[in-house]
Amino acid sequence: MRRSILFAAVSVAACSDSPVGAGSAALCATNEGVEVCVASATYRQSDVVEVAIRNGGGETRYVDWCSLKVVGKTSRSVPFPEDYAPQARCGSNWTPADVIANRIELPPGGSIQESPQISSFAFQGFYRVNVWLVDENGDRIGTKPVFSGTFTVFPSAGA
Repeated sequence: MRRSILFAAVSVAACSDSPVGAGSAALCATNEGVEVCVASATYRQSDVVEVAIRNGGGETRYVDWCSLKVVGKTSRSVPFPEDYAPQARCGSNWTPADVIANRIELPPGGSIQESPQISSFAFQGFYRVNVWLVDENGDRIGTKPVFSGTFTVFPSAGA
């Protein structure tokens, strides 16, 4: 069963017009015509990250739901992890069929909302959400993910 989420342009606002990422371009990033935005600049361990993903390109894209993942680093001077990890949401026994079954169809101008959770063991540092694009057959498009803007995780934030 293939997941397909199609929204009319009038029912879902673009990242730049929605509460997710509103007023802060730093919370959004656009790669390969896909804009990925997070709702806040700061989170705590175990928080849910509200993520808006919008296809600003002219062709249908497929988001690999299995590998959508919050990734972090402790220093601004090192690159973010870019490992492809479908087991993040589809389990350690994932197969290419799982990627196909769970991919999300994103037509031109279409948007979706996702809510990955930050680990309860997350370290204090800099984070983003990696989103992998796949083709109709579930094969990765490119060697790098599209991703959100950077946010921070402070274990004691809001405590």
